[in-house]
Amino acid sequence: MQQQGSQARMLRSDDLILSHFSLLGLEDFERRVATAADAGFKGIGLFLGDYQLLREEGRDDGWIERVLQRHDVCLAEVEVLMEWCPLTKRGRHLLDLARHLGGRFGVRHVHAIGPYTGTVDDASRAFAALCDATADAGLQVALEHLPFTNVTTLADALAIVEAADRPNGGLCLDSWHHFRGQREWDVLAQLPLARIKSIQINDGPEQPVDPDYYRDTVAHRLTPGKGSFDLARFLATIRERGYEGPVSVEVLSEELRELPAERVCMELAKGTRALLAD
Repeated sequence: MQQQGSQARMLRSDDLILSHFSLLGLEDFERRVATAADAGFKGIGLFLGDYQLLREEGRDDGWIERVLQRHDVCLAEVEVLMEWCPLTKRGRHLLDLARHLGGRFGVRHVHAIGPYTGTVDDASRAFAALCDATADAGLQVALEHLPFTNVTTLADALAIVEAADRPNGGLCLDSWHHFRGQREWDVLAQLPLARIKSIQINDGPEQPVDPDYYRDTVAHRLTPGKGSFDLARFLATIRERGYEGPVSVEVLSEELRELPAERVCMELAKGTRALLAD
């Protein structure tokens, strides 16, 4: 799988990744890949639970490889490591799947989320162990702060990552959690380049639609350019740090889930490319 692997790890700033959750509920893997390719996405994301389902359905790695190659799309990111502090049985299983995908398909990065149990020192040691366990598979581990967990802010995530101090350990910067969270522009503007491992782009209305943060997160995101977020400033701030990697488009939207996947992908790609062009 060296060709696909090289492709994923060579993605650059003008390349787009279709996040798995932008087509939440679409279980047809080949349609997902074909739809992404037709809209101009170079890579796709894959939820580890859906990869497990593919295996249970008899879709082996060779089949996945052929689908990706047929549409000239790479498997660029996987979602999501959890229950890693402490590492539970479920957490170990997810880690093993991610390691396998990293080695087999040359995946660029895997996202990790909280919550964790214990102190920040406990979390940093556990995160370091994640990074060590995935290093031989070539994976970058990107910790994403989620305001509904105890990795609440970007500063929280950075503290864990810096204390872990692993070259393949860093951050996932999701515009939703930046604008719906504390908008830590000062932290964002001073991030070490080596700690920026992935970017996820989406938009949203000025005010939350649902007062429950989690429900709002999974239902009311908007296509880039359709909301009120200052995405140009968000991206420019990250680019000024020297980041030249790809952008993952992650729009979880009840409204978009009512539309054909092909239309959704075209809309997401068009909106994001207009943003990048600006």
